[in-house]
Amino acid sequence: MTRSLRFPRLPTILFFLAIFGALLACRTIDLITNVSNEPRIASNAVDHATASPRPRPRPSLTPFLPSQQPPEIAPTEPPPPSPTDPPPPPPPQPQQPEVTDAPPPPPRPQPTPTDSGPTVTPEPTRCPKTYCVVYRGCQPDAGNTVIEGYVYKNGVPENGVTVRVALEQGAYPLVDDFVSGNSAINPGQPDPNTPGHYFLQIVPGAPREGNWWVFAVDVPNGTKQISEAQLIHTHDDPFNPGNCQHAFVDFVR
Repeated sequence: MTRSLRFPRLPTILFFLAIFGALLACRTIDLITNVSNEPRIASNAVDHATASPRPRPRPSLTPFLPSQQPPEIAPTEPPPPSPTDPPPPPPPQPQQPEVTDAPPPPPRPQPTPTDSGPTVTPEPTRCPKTYCVVYRGCQPDAGNTVIEGYVYKNGVPENGVTVRVALEQGAYPLVDDFVSGNSAINPGQPDPNTPGHYFLQIVPGAPREGNWWVFAVDVPNGTKQISEAQLIHTHDDPFNPGNCQHAFVDFVR
């Protein structure tokens, strides 16, 4: 058997509606009270959820300008060496030659000084005469007034040549002529120890001032002058080292 559906009665429905309306009124009052207690937000506030983010301003860069003058830096001296530092190495020493047992070279022989005056190596010369003059100098001599020398032919002492001293070129002899190669002590005798040598003693035993010409002559052919002539000036003061009493003249062909 089928039961019929029963609907609630009207008073019951109204009762429930009244209760629901009371609850709804209380909730509305509560919402209004909460809204009044919240802080107000400016009208131009932006919802962060919907608004687009603003770009952040870039920091401005201030250029660095150096000062007009650089800062002065006080010079600093290098620190003194630490006592623990090693000393600098000594400077290099020159190498010493090795000592050998070889004997030293023998000393060179020195020429023995003679009274014949300065010596030169005779060399052939060219002049208009057969014999050319080679003047070797003059020195003081307190005991004599002398002219001496040698006669050379191709660098070899030559004997038999007559040498003369006179007051002028080509003039007569002041003293006896001297033949080269003879003895100075015995003028007429050859001396094998002095080849080509001649010795003309103007004043024996004393100095004398004067002008003298010395030259070679060819006696067999009329005492013709066959060499250049050399002028010699002697002084009377033998103690002045610059004076002349002993001259040296050679004749070379």
